[in-house]
Amino acid sequence: MDIRKLRHALGLVEHLSFSRASIEVNLSQPALSRSIQALEAELGVPLFDRVSTGVELTPYGEVFAERARRILAETNELHRDIELVRRGESGEISLGFGPTAAALLKGPLLAHFASTRPQLRLTLKGGTYEELLRLLLDERIDVFFGDAALLSYRHDLLVDSLPSWPSAFFCASTHPLAAKSSVQANEMLEYPLGCIKLSAWAMADLEAYFERSIEMAICFQTDNAHDLETMALRGQQVVFGSRPLFWQSLQAGQLREIILSPPLHRRARFGSVSLAGRTLAPSVQSAKVLAHDVFSGYAEQLAAMEPDTAR
Repeated sequence: MDIRKLRHALGLVEHLSFSRASIEVNLSQPALSRSIQALEAELGVPLFDRVSTGVELTPYGEVFAERARRILAETNELHRDIELVRRGESGEISLGFGPTAAALLKGPLLAHFASTRPQLRLTLKGGTYEELLRLLLDERIDVFFGDAALLSYRHDLLVDSLPSWPSAFFCASTHPLAAKSSVQANEMLEYPLGCIKLSAWAMADLEAYFERSIEMAICFQTDNAHDLETMALRGQQVVFGSRPLFWQSLQAGQLREIILSPPLHRRARFGSVSLAGRTLAPSVQSAKVLAHDVFSGYAEQLAAMEPDTAR
């Protein structure tokens, strides 16, 4: 049913006069009369009785007017909601985060949406690479931020790389390794290791560096990157992770970066991952842009610090 014809008919319902209704709906009287006749023909019943003073509603017209007003009200609301979603001010989105991305991105993203899109319904989910991929494929999240190293070959996914920086090992300033200017790889493996739950790619990358399996050396794994800092500060563990996770403790002198010999040139391959061929809501797009900006900021700061490491 043509929405314009509903508007024409409701204009006539309001004024019960073709002359006055034609002015309101911006049609000539003959054009308005043809529109009403076409609508009545489509419904198969008369909506108006023509009388000497104008028109009167028939019983069918009474029912029509009530329902037509609801339809137009819903149509107006539909256009309004679509516009709000288009502008990223409304709607519902779900974002997923790997452990490192959660620690680095959740705060900035929550602040961004709270200040710019307070009406947006936002759901955040965390998990490992495998868990987030399953949520995405099940369409329970719109995008996730995290380890994307194993996903670039998949044609069903859109993977946008995020800026990266070298990963490293860290220990408490009181740890026996903290005072050493450099540490041999095998020497470090004499101490228990802690890390986030690593993807198969990340594990293989580390084992290639150490030239041996390190599975037995890892005694602590977590989905919460902040747990690593706690573990390193309170024990004899060496933890593996991303430098920005530990900046506060590094600057306070509570943690030290372990300088390995030979150097560890390992970079996490972070990315934003969504389903290929899907139109993302503007608010999801804005989250992706902000994630890239946040990671770019970390990468630039770390690049500037590179000659003088966190030691």
